[in-house]
Amino acid sequence: MVDSEQARLRALHDLALLDTPPEERFDRYTRLATHLFGVEIALVSLVDEERQWFKSQQGLSFNQTSRQESFCSHAIQEAEIFEIEDASQDARFASNRLVTARRGIRFYAGAPLTTADGFRVGTLCIIDSSPRRLTFNEKQSLKDLAASVEDEINRSALAVEFAKADQARRYLELEEQQQRELVTVLASLNEISALSELTLNEQLHQALALGASFLALEVGIISRIEKGLYEVVASFSPEDMPLERGYSLPLADTYCSMMLESNDLLAIHHVAQHDARHHPCYQKFELEAYIGITIKISNQLFGTVSFSSPKPLIAPFSQTDKLFIRLLSRWLAACLERQRVEKLKNEFIATVSHELRTPLTTINGVLQLAVSGTTGVLPKKTEQLLGIALKNSQRLGILINDLLDMEKLVLGQFDFFISTHSVDSLLHNAIKENQSYADQYQVSLMLREPVSRRKIAVDSVRFQQIMANLLSNAAKFSDPGSQVVVYCEDYEAYACINVCDYGDGIPENFRSRIFEKFSQADASDRRIKGGTGLGLSISKSLTEHMGGEIGFSSREGEGSTFYIMFPWIEEKARAKY
Repeated sequence: MVDSEQARLRALHDLALLDTPPEERFDRYTRLATHLFGVEIALVSLVDEERQWFKSQQGLSFNQTSRQESFCSHAIQEAEIFEIEDASQDARFASNRLVTARRGIRFYAGAPLTTADGFRVGTLCIIDSSPRRLTFNEKQSLKDLAASVEDEINRSALAVEFAKADQARRYLELEEQQQRELVTVLASLNEISALSELTLNEQLHQALALGASFLALEVGIISRIEKGLYEVVASFSPEDMPLERGYSLPLADTYCSMMLESNDLLAIHHVAQHDARHHPCYQKFELEAYIGITIKISNQLFGTVSFSSPKPLIAPFSQTDKLFIRLLSRWLAACLERQRVEKLKNEFIATVSHELRTPLTTINGVLQLAVSGTTGVLPKKTEQLLGIALKNSQRLGILINDLLDMEKLVLGQFDFFISTHSVDSLLHNAIKENQSYADQYQVSLMLREPVSRRKIAVDSVRFQQIMANLLSNAAKFSDPGSQVVVYCEDYEAYACINVCDYGDGIPENFRSRIFEKFSQADASDRRIKGGTGLGLSISKSLTEHMGGEIGFSSREGEGSTFYIMFPWIEEKARAKY
């Protein structure tokens, strides 16, 4: 027997029998006891901290008394039957209210009820208003009945344990399911990061949509917090709950103010049952469920990401939910930091490019005059050095022009003059204009005939800029003496123009970044092959601005094929009607 009263009380409460409705499985034993022993009262009594409560009773109209006046609190102190023949003559009970009352207790016999763990939690007791004494056989019968009641109690305990185990199993299954969903959502976030064609706002919107779906909440918001104001940076919400980017309100009117006070994640599944029901946000917006966390960039507060709903959740947010929003906060911080760095980089590049262009034009002109002999005959060594300087100056000019083109594309300041052109004429011009560049690498450009005379709608200058980028790349990465083949596939709805080389191909680990700005498979390529890493990025933007698509296929060691696709002008015209 374990003597700890606290442990005994825990065992009693673990039975989950206190304050439950009457049950026939216990009532049958108290009925049998009154008949078997000829007594007025029979009870299944459970002794709690401050009271004794009757799970089953015969002959009483109330279902509990205080533990202080309880006979059963004495009975559970012993392993055998506790018997009082005449309570009025027993100093322990003579002044007890239950004894001094009219037709009060005289006889009491209680057999302790013991759990499987050895804790005496109550009794099966019989009571009468007349003094008496149990015979040996009657005591044995009371023990037998008590043993049967114990079986029922321990069966209840077993059922409770089974229920707990089943609940734990369901909880683990739910957690496992949530963990799988979390992995899927995180993988989706990585995919969003890899989609270079998405703007930052589109990436943030898709991330919020994923979060709202994962958390089963209707509204997702990324905010910027500055000088006591809460400003919406991006949002996801139902059509009947529109949230405009740039919408602002006092920080004090949002749950974020509570989050900042606690300096940690805030998760409330039912605001009406939480202290937050007194918050101005609840009074104003009636949001019942909320989870949010701060977004920090370089350890400085940027704002928050939060999800909410006007409907409460049935259960509190799980640890998986909280882990998700912590990871999402870090992902968002990385996205916003990239945007900040990209903006600074673009501003720096634009400034440097503009500042260099004018003096570089002057330097180019002077070098060209000198090399051409206009200023007089130069010593051989000087002429060679000036030739190298002119070549490097021209390369720097190409770099600056690429940077300025990229800046214009980013700012939407590029002018396009769209008109119709036959694919045949466009490709013949491309070969003619770029062969001299390919000659530097001892590569020949070949146009595979026949070429369709059908027309596409493009800006011819921008189209030739795209072809120049594709053809120069193909020539640079081809072996001396090889060919770069250009051909057009004539599909029903569109033209697919291909530039095919037989070089080393594109490494697998570089393909996902090939259209990003300043991307090169190997940084050393810039010195060996030349180039800025901007050509393909510019080509992609130009192609898409003119309504086309660009892509590639490649096999390492065998070469690459870049293609651009534009709809035939007939198809484009029909699409308008």
